[in-house]
Amino acid sequence: MAAGLPITFLPPRRRALLMHVLAAAAFLAVSAISLVFALQQQVSGVFAILLLVSLLFFIPLPVVLYRAYALYTAAYTLERDGLRIRWGLRAEDIPLTDIEWVRPASDLGFHLLLPPLSFPGAILGLRQVEELGEVEFLASDSSTLLLIAAPRKVYAISPEDTRGFLRSFQNAIEMGSISPLPAYSAEPAAFARHVWDDRVARGFLIAGLVLTVGLLLLVSLAIPGRTEVTLGYNAQGLPLEPVPAQQLLLLPVLGIFVYVINLFIGLFFYRRDIEQPVALLLWIASAVTPLLLILATLLIL
Repeated sequence: MAAGLPITFLPPRRRALLMHVLAAAAFLAVSAISLVFALQQQVSGVFAILLLVSLLFFIPLPVVLYRAYALYTAAYTLERDGLRIRWGLRAEDIPLTDIEWVRPASDLGFHLLLPPLSFPGAILGLRQVEELGEVEFLASDSSTLLLIAAPRKVYAISPEDTRGFLRSFQNAIEMGSISPLPAYSAEPAAFARHVWDDRVARGFLIAGLVLTVGLLLLVSLAIPGRTEVTLGYNAQGLPLEPVPAQQLLLLPVLGIFVYVINLFIGLFFYRRDIEQPVALLLWIASAVTPLLLILATLLIL
């Protein structure tokens, strides 16, 4: 180790992580409460609205949780031979010899526009800037932005200790690179392609999606011809009290919940070869669950 290198700098994240956790809790709470109230409704219109609200608030939840995970694992590691940027599934290794300059965004002399849908803890995405070309943001705080110019693009990062980062970068430049860091780039899209190239994983994911859509179509076609249905039996083996036929929509909603949850948890486990069987089991469950729900729907009808 020379002159304190390598050294890892973290983005400001405490407040942003709290915001992500609170947002995830709010989405989950609204989704769960809407679902509970939907189960208690006898009026079909109110039931359908509450069910839709539950689904709409559930869908963003995996995205918020992934962004929280990405922020928690984010790091900028400066070495004598280059810079390693990590942000969730995004990874970039830049050889020191490829770094043309590093400067604070506040020194540009013009306002640097952030990517769309940026908020604290998740300033992510690409932006075409006339004076700089393509800028990729991998940052959490716009007030600590540093720009790193490389041959292909400019990277915008946000180490909490910007002065320390600049000092360490200057030290690395003065020492010089002995063995340049091999250039490396990994993106979530490339990871998704890797999963898609796995024929077993692709097969179960497609099967789960097709069966879930099929369940939704089956229920949608069955509801108009009925006013009430019985959703199972009690402990004595007698049919439960009839409920409005619209409550059959609970089955495809349950299938969608299971599919989305298993999809994202499976992607988390699929990153490591040793844990890929866990991901495949989850995706198998994503296909089996709607199949069982289709059979249950046919029995109810």
